[in-house]
Amino acid sequence: MASKNMGLTPEQKTFYETNGYVVLEDMFAQKECQRFVQHMEDLHTGQKQLQGFFQQDKYGDRTFNQHLYDPYVLEFLIDARLHKPLSDCFGGEPEAIQTMHFYEGSEHPLHQDQYYLPDCMSAWIAMVDVDINNGPLIVQPGSHRGRLITKSDVPMTLHPDETYEQQQTNRYFPEVERVFIQSGNKEVQVLVNQGDAVLFHGRLIHGGAPVLKPGTRRHALACHYIPYHSENWERDWPRISFDGSRRVHFRKI
Repeated sequence: MASKNMGLTPEQKTFYETNGYVVLEDMFAQKECQRFVQHMEDLHTGQKQLQGFFQQDKYGDRTFNQHLYDPYVLEFLIDARLHKPLSDCFGGEPEAIQTMHFYEGSEHPLHQDQYYLPDCMSAWIAMVDVDINNGPLIVQPGSHRGRLITKSDVPMTLHPDETYEQQQTNRYFPEVERVFIQSGNKEVQVLVNQGDAVLFHGRLIHGGAPVLKPGTRRHALACHYIPYHSENWERDWPRISFDGSRRVHFRKI
């Protein structure tokens, strides 16, 4: 299990800067992950009740911003073991802004997180072993150094009779696919063990691989962060520091 004050090694930092992601092995102990999985399964089946708990069925069963009402998820989001590696990636102090827990492989189309969350990066924590069968992450190494598709390129404003899902399918995802092809690099599947954390840049093109064994669990907690100094932020979500302090600081449109 990783030390609470350990940052990236020079080799890890070089790999991250080159490829846009890096796998940090054994960041969390198996017992920690097993307890978390049991917690999530108990919520999923109703054996445990938690005010505010809800699930979405888009891109596999998942929860959204659970850290705002579940202290257990918040603990992972701002765990001290993630602080220094994230700081090394940003080159400064990070703030936590979002969580998504996935019960299953998402099979999410290729996308870039900074389209949705400007200036962000991610720490994707594997709560179980993730192999080719249960839907690993797909990443395109080096794509973080290429073009970022923004809302100026593909506006979030919906056309008449268009749903959000249609906007994504008809306009956003095809644009990502074009950038993916232009980049020229092959995609890779990121296979990780329970307790590993994948840090990746918010511009990195990534998605969810097909689930080869439908119905298999693939518990993963996706945590998102932005630099403390970022002003490129339009949401009134609390920005949470690793000492637990919160602030609401955003750019009004």
